[in-house]
Amino acid sequence: MRKYALLILPLCLLLCGGQALGIEAQLTPVEHADTHEIGKEIVLRFDIRWDSDAALNPESLQISPQSEGGDFFSTPYPPKVTANQAGSARIEWAAPLPEDIEPGDRSLALSILARDKAGAEVTGAWTGSLHVDFGEKWSANRIQNFIETRGRFVFLLLIFGFGLLMSLSPCIYPMIPITLAVIGAQNKDKGVLNGLVTSLTYAVGMALVYAIIGFLIASGTSGLTATMQSPIVLVPISLLLMVLSLSMFGAYELQAPQFLRDKLGGPGGSEKAGLLGAFAMGMVAGLIASPCVGPFLSGLLIFFATTGDGVLAFISLFIFGMGMSMLLIAVGTFPALLGNLPQAGGWMETLNRGMGLLLVGMAFYFLRPGSVIPAKFFYPLVGGLMVVVSCFMGAFDSQAPGTGWWDRTRKGLGILVFVFGLMFVIGSNLQNGFVGKAWRSLLADSMPQTVAVTGHAGAGATAQTTTSQTTTAQTTTAPAPLPKKVPWEKIHTGEGVKAFIDAKRAEAKAAGKPVMIDFWANWCVYCKKLDKLVWNQPPVVEESLRFVTLKVDATKADDADMSAVKEEFRVPGLPQVIFIDSRGEILHGRTSGFKSAEEMLEVMKSIR
Repeated sequence: MRKYALLILPLCLLLCGGQALGIEAQLTPVEHADTHEIGKEIVLRFDIRWDSDAALNPESLQISPQSEGGDFFSTPYPPKVTANQAGSARIEWAAPLPEDIEPGDRSLALSILARDKAGAEVTGAWTGSLHVDFGEKWSANRIQNFIETRGRFVFLLLIFGFGLLMSLSPCIYPMIPITLAVIGAQNKDKGVLNGLVTSLTYAVGMALVYAIIGFLIASGTSGLTATMQSPIVLVPISLLLMVLSLSMFGAYELQAPQFLRDKLGGPGGSEKAGLLGAFAMGMVAGLIASPCVGPFLSGLLIFFATTGDGVLAFISLFIFGMGMSMLLIAVGTFPALLGNLPQAGGWMETLNRGMGLLLVGMAFYFLRPGSVIPAKFFYPLVGGLMVVVSCFMGAFDSQAPGTGWWDRTRKGLGILVFVFGLMFVIGSNLQNGFVGKAWRSLLADSMPQTVAVTGHAGAGATAQTTTSQTTTAQTTTAPAPLPKKVPWEKIHTGEGVKAFIDAKRAEAKAAGKPVMIDFWANWCVYCKKLDKLVWNQPPVVEESLRFVTLKVDATKADDADMSAVKEEFRVPGLPQVIFIDSRGEILHGRTSGFKSAEEMLEVMKSIR
């Protein structure tokens, strides 16, 4: 009896289930990355071929992953069939890589189970090795991994080296004239050792500013990095740079405050006053450079904000500040070697003026459009300043016979600066000022007027009306025009931000749509740069239409609700764009700070 049952069973399976035996498919990997970045996704694509005249049924596709030592990825996304024809298809499998996994090689086995449209079962398998690692940028998790594998001492050495590289960046250039004025003038006759001690004191004051900033960020002072980019900070710093530049033009002598010199008078008092003055001016220099340095330290600051290790943050940023001060220490020590050079002369006057102009230029850099001053006011101011500078450079000075090459060169450069200054003033006026408005009005009056026909053709309608009606009919069937910017839904601090976001997340998950949240504030310079340079770009706007887009205005002080939201989404500072995939999972670490339109578009396209 059992023998007959075994003979009948295959026939029953064939009649009831289509085909009893599955068709073994051949899988060929295509478009595999050499390295899969931690914090993003593994994306694997395969060309699958099987012996059949039917195409694959996409809804039946199942891919089961297995890996040695447990899964190193999060829950995979539903598999996709991206191309499909009789006997062959291209399939895609993807899964997020968590931020906290260790880099290295991982083994992965995928089992394929599907049916073609004729009902035949299609099976296949693939086994391979994947290399997972951190990306090029130093994210908070990469820094943590570096400390755990290399140790804190090596980490601090790396921080010092990074500070040393930053000492060669434009951020440190405005500090050079301040250093020469504060340190060089009072130590050039006292020897190299005295200059070195004063320079080190100056550097300690500067490094202490960064150490305090690091400690505050690690202690949970949310938004401190973005605050350093706000007009509240930038305007006073710019004014301070202007005041300091006046000393370079001879308006006053830059030295320790009078009350310190009076209090520390007597034996050794002048030396104490010099050291305290250098320390105070070092702190001032640190504050001046902080808005410029902050964006370069974004990854490090996010790491400290995430870990909350105030001691490590203090020590790390202090060492970074000392590394960044190495050039200033050399500059402060070097004037002591110049004691035998002339005390005054044309070369020294030119040098001081050049340093003063450097300070003024840095002040205007902090006030640039997008930061503080609108473009229509900024460029006329720059043009006017260039005209004034050209006068100082001798653009209109008469040249006596036999004038040297330097005076002639300076006059030529002054004329060049004068011409560019006029171009800034006149160009800005033509574009934004009264002359520009009058010119555009004149052009508008001289252009032929066109009348759009939107109604139906009347008794006296011409062929032009018929054309307009045809265009209107075509427009009706055309796709809706692309918005000028990303269509955000906005919510402000104090308006129930958490409940609003939770509701939108639930709606997006039900609709199978990802979510993009932009944390924003009106004092955040780089938040405004995102609005002006990224969120209005057509490719970004078009890609955003598949997202639920939310903009959280965190301008006001955080309440308990906003603090909970920032903690959930790991928002240490602004700007911060958060992505949530179509399954409702938060994708941490995809972006931080400002991203260009191309970089943001790449991130948006990777969100599923």
